[in-house]
Amino acid sequence: MTIRFPSLAAMTMALLALAPTPRAAAVIALEATTQSNLAFGQIVATSSAGAVTVWPNGSRTASGGVVLGNAFGVSAASFAVTGEPNSSYGITLPSPCTLSAAGASMTADVFTSNPSGSGSLGPSGTQTVTMGATLRVGSRQVSAGYSGSYAVTLAYP
Repeated sequence: MTIRFPSLAAMTMALLALAPTPRAAAVIALEATTQSNLAFGQIVATSSAGAVTVWPNGSRTASGGVVLGNAFGVSAASFAVTGEPNSSYGITLPSPCTLSAAGASMTADVFTSNPSGSGSLGPSGTQTVTMGATLRVGSRQVSAGYSGSYAVTLAYP
């Protein structure tokens, strides 16, 4: 009795025929469009340091030696996020950032968002993210219009 083995080429073809066909799936890139900027409004610095917090819902509170002034212009940051419908994504909030004016500075930190940590795009592939932060105000902080920038990262898991 003679046993015959198929050639190596025939065995390779048989194995390839059993392997799944490679596939690729493209998804719509995540994009964020600014709807409103984070703004702390008018604040009054006293002889004691303090803080002003703008919450993701747009409300604000003060602590320490800060007095809230006019609320005109106070707003949470708001971003319209678009991407792959029915997908989730992660939200990485900014590191502390510096706001500067007239040779003086303040720090914004403790960023919070709604949703927090991750979001979910609905059937239309959209969601709004709002964000707040805490502004650290020094004693006798120089009166000026302060500005700065920060980076928010959105990514599919």
